[in-house]
Amino acid sequence: MSNRYKAKNMKTNKIIQLSVFVLLLFTLGACSKKYTFPVSTVTPSADGVVKVKKQKGGIYSFETAVENLANPSRLTPPKAHYIVWVQNEEGQYQNLGELELSRRNKAKLEGALTYKPVYFIITAEDVKNANWPNLQQTIFKSERLRLR
Repeated sequence: MSNRYKAKNMKTNKIIQLSVFVLLLFTLGACSKKYTFPVSTVTPSADGVVKVKKQKGGIYSFETAVENLANPSRLTPPKAHYIVWVQNEEGQYQNLGELELSRRNKAKLEGALTYKPVYFIITAEDVKNANWPNLQQTIFKSERLRLR
């Protein structure tokens, strides 16, 4: 084989590999669903999303991300923490943890659930380990999740 033929063949192989890689990325991204939180009446400048992906074995991974969220101490009444909650099909809530704001007023929380989530909610709370969400201080509530 000539060097010219080998170079052309290597270039073709790289293009094929890149195409397969891009296709794989689109396929994997299609498996997770992204839900944008509606505009908050408590902190209207804040934006938030939750991404949920069903894994093998009935596990649901999630990632919540918010930005432009005011420090909870600036709310009326002032609060100490932003907490992410999940609601299941029976209407029960689970405290998933605190959203810790960065200096740029952004925060993320990731995790996994062993049951199908129905709603994700972010509330302002006085304590991190609350057992029930303060629904009067709801910052965000997702639409009903459409997961299979």
